[in-house]
Amino acid sequence: MKKILIVAYIGVIAIIACTPKASPTATDAIIPLATEVSTSQETINAGQVIFTTKCTKCHKAKDKAVASQTYEELRPVLASMSKKARLSSEEVKQVSAYVFENAKK
Repeated sequence: MKKILIVAYIGVIAIIACTPKASPTATDAIIPLATEVSTSQETINAGQVIFTTKCTKCHKAKDKAVASQTYEELRPVLASMSKKARLSSEEVKQVSAYVFENAKK
């Protein structure tokens, strides 16, 4: 009986780990395109606060990772992480503005 439960548990974990994270269509619906990102300093500052408080709850700050990738490369990551962090649409726009401002150009 224990073997069956262990195999079932491993199977569930494997299925969860192999599910697609964020499809391009989902990313486009959630994360603004580079042309739609706010450049307001107020929005960028609000995004920085959210980034440093909510994103660092689960892992270290990823400032260097943000700076080493373009905004387009980071959009799928933003889509996936914003769902996990349960960000509102306004918070997504703010974090996107912060990431856009600090991403590699």
